[in-house]
Amino acid sequence: MNRPAQPWRRAGRPLLLLAVGSLVAEACARGVGVGIGIVVQACVAALCAWWAWREFQATPQWRRKATAVIATVAAVVAVWFLVRHGRLLEATGLAGVIGMATGCWLGLAGIHLLLSGSTGVIGVARAVVDEAVRMRVSLGLAMLVLVLVPTLPLALDHSERLHYRVQFLLSWSLGVTGVILSLLTIVLACGSICGDIDSGRIHMTLVKPLQRWEYLVGKWLGIALFDLLMVALVGAGTATFVRLLAGTEATDPQDRAAVTEQVLTARIALDPEPANPVEYDAAIAAAIQQLEEDEPDAFERNPGAARRRIRQEYDWQWHTVTPDTVSTYVFRGLGDAKRRAAGTADTTLQLQLKPRAYNVEVDLADVRFAIWLNDRPWPVMDGDHVEQILPTQAVHVLDLPVEAVDEEGNLRLTIANRNLVPDGETKPTTITFSPGDGLRILHRAGGFDGNFIRCLAVVWIKLTMVAAVAVAAASCLGLPMAILASLVVYATALGSGFLRDALGLYNMVSTSFLGSVVERAGRAATLASEFRFYEAFRMLFGFVTDLALWLTPAFSDFDAVGRLSTGMLIPASDVLACLWRIGLIYPLVIGLAAWALFERRDLIRSST
Repeated sequence: MNRPAQPWRRAGRPLLLLAVGSLVAEACARGVGVGIGIVVQACVAALCAWWAWREFQATPQWRRKATAVIATVAAVVAVWFLVRHGRLLEATGLAGVIGMATGCWLGLAGIHLLLSGSTGVIGVARAVVDEAVRMRVSLGLAMLVLVLVPTLPLALDHSERLHYRVQFLLSWSLGVTGVILSLLTIVLACGSICGDIDSGRIHMTLVKPLQRWEYLVGKWLGIALFDLLMVALVGAGTATFVRLLAGTEATDPQDRAAVTEQVLTARIALDPEPANPVEYDAAIAAAIQQLEEDEPDAFERNPGAARRRIRQEYDWQWHTVTPDTVSTYVFRGLGDAKRRAAGTADTTLQLQLKPRAYNVEVDLADVRFAIWLNDRPWPVMDGDHVEQILPTQAVHVLDLPVEAVDEEGNLRLTIANRNLVPDGETKPTTITFSPGDGLRILHRAGGFDGNFIRCLAVVWIKLTMVAAVAVAAASCLGLPMAILASLVVYATALGSGFLRDALGLYNMVSTSFLGSVVERAGRAATLASEFRFYEAFRMLFGFVTDLALWLTPAFSDFDAVGRLSTGMLIPASDVLACLWRIGLIYPLVIGLAAWALFERRDLIRSST
């Protein structure tokens, strides 16, 4: 191996600059101000890394390693400088960047060791991992991820409640980095394959005993392993900083309890059921039938929307407690929570409430109500039934005793409206709990660490599907169109929940596929016969939207980041379902289609 002449002298020059510059920064910090000293120290560290890169320009075999070592030493000196001057938060962020960068370097070495085989697929995978480091765009996105996670705590408002900050850090660290890693995956896959075709490297690759399907599988495998490394680094950094942040001072004991019991936990949510579900369903059915008889034209125009509207109206009415009345809600399936709490310190259930005061121009007033658990008043203090007074339009969590659950695992929750008549009004305020998160029971079903690992697994599975889409697009399209097509599929998968709601107007209510086709076609023919061509076109366009939503994987069905940041359990069954649908079925189908097209593609022509 050709070693550079006088390597220690070349490495010593940047290190000498670091030593002198650090002394200057220390003098500036003591004589002028700590802020000026930090700026000088940062400039010195950056200049050392740049000088090291220039010093080893003639010896590329040493250039990257020497620059990395000297840059790490400069960063460690900067961390020590920040610690000495009491900037612990900034020092922690910089130390996190160093740790994640070091972990990335070690992880890449581990991937190379794993891909040390001589088979064609392994060789292609190893080459694409090397390309991920050389490609400027992918390297820039990877560096952005490694810097974003440790520095995100610096952007938090430390006057905010602690459990809000922990939630923000969890959701943004994993959510934003998931988007960045998806973009990195698309750019890397499309750039790698299209670059091989445009430069002609693919001919040298396929001259070897390597099939085209092996080439595509190797590309996907290398990208999937690189994504796995990045997800592991993001997970390690996020978990570390979340634990550090959670250990800081809370605003009050309730805030501290919220961190441990509402964020760093894994809970199951139970929605209420009517006390008499048969009567409730019969009332809805009667209302639907009555509407169909009274307004046949309105019902015929969109029967599905009419049914949904009536059911939603009844749900809102059922979740509304009018003045001087009581409403009863039954929560079933709490037997496991009661058995799990037996003999442990966990003796509470969580009642999540989001009340709204409904009256003329009264939306932010406090609400007052009383609660009974299985027909027993709660809470009782000094023999008196204490009423709840809560601000409206805010989420509140009340701890309920698990002993209130009966032997069948049911909990009857009775709420009585005790609101007074507001100033300027003639009647008390109605209390409404919005269906969904407005009224539900939460109970602990696991720990945060296991939930966090399952969330990372879901994030990585989604990235493997994005990699399959990008590889397939690059195998049959040019670079610009491949990136555009991959972005369209990714955006559709990411916003599938919104698209379903937005396009739900065109969905039919028939239970069978053939019935829905006949229903939509018949309705479109009726509209066309009435010269309502635009509405007929919209009805027929539903075939296209339904097909697009059916073909595109729905990332919103597996919102692991949202559940993790709110302390909700991510079941192992959801992870397996995500693996089956998004990690296996879609990549396999997409891969087979890409292979069929790639086998027939003329690779002599440029992809652009």
